[in-house]
Amino acid sequence: MRYLMKTLAVVVFFVLCLDADATITLVAHKITKDLTGAEITALATPGYNSTAGNLIVVWAVSYSGAQPVGYVTDSAGDTFVGATLQKGTWYGQFFYAKSVKGDPFNVVTIHPATTGRATFIYPGMNVLEYSGVDQAAPLDLDTAGTQGALAGSWTSGSFNAPAGELVLLGIVTANGGSYTAGPGFKIEDAYLTPTSSKFSFAALEQVSPNARTGVTASVTWTGTLQATGAVVSFKPAAAH
Repeated sequence: MRYLMKTLAVVVFFVLCLDADATITLVAHKITKDLTGAEITALATPGYNSTAGNLIVVWAVSYSGAQPVGYVTDSAGDTFVGATLQKGTWYGQFFYAKSVKGDPFNVVTIHPATTGRATFIYPGMNVLEYSGVDQAAPLDLDTAGTQGALAGSWTSGSFNAPAGELVLLGIVTANGGSYTAGPGFKIEDAYLTPTSSKFSFAALEQVSPNARTGVTASVTWTGTLQATGAVVSFKPAAAH
């Protein structure tokens, strides 16, 4: 009987492990920007150690007086897919590469759209790499909220957040902006301008603690700013 109980306990343990999802974990992040106001044709991050099988997410921003970011490349040769382009006074857009190849000195580069004038002005990007994300079809949500002159905050439309999903909020504001994360979120990577003549941008993160409906993502600041934001979410990998 004792042997049978031990056997059942082992079986139950493995069944629970198979049903559980992996925990999504941030393993690397980089940020870069150009504050000169000059028209440029590319912007690259410092190199970092990228691990095969992970997810890379890029929040890319640029001034809407020139081109938006058109595409993203990296030195590993990964394929990046763009979420919906959002436009206010600044452009903002998420890009992601699933099940990446890995590179010990991976450099991520954003490039302007190739239609019209192939340059951008005041570009910036947050690069976030995560382990524990579904490798086949990771993107679950692509949504936004009101863009433009906003007093004190940006809030997304409502959405559903399954347990364990990674939810990312990207924000860019001008002129100026010092952010406070909304409920349940934390600022993972940000450039907060010390002068009101420049722009701020950030990526905020939450791993959903349980299955929820009617969720919103938000970020706050002081005063009225020109704001552009977006939200994406990614599914966790099933544990084995």
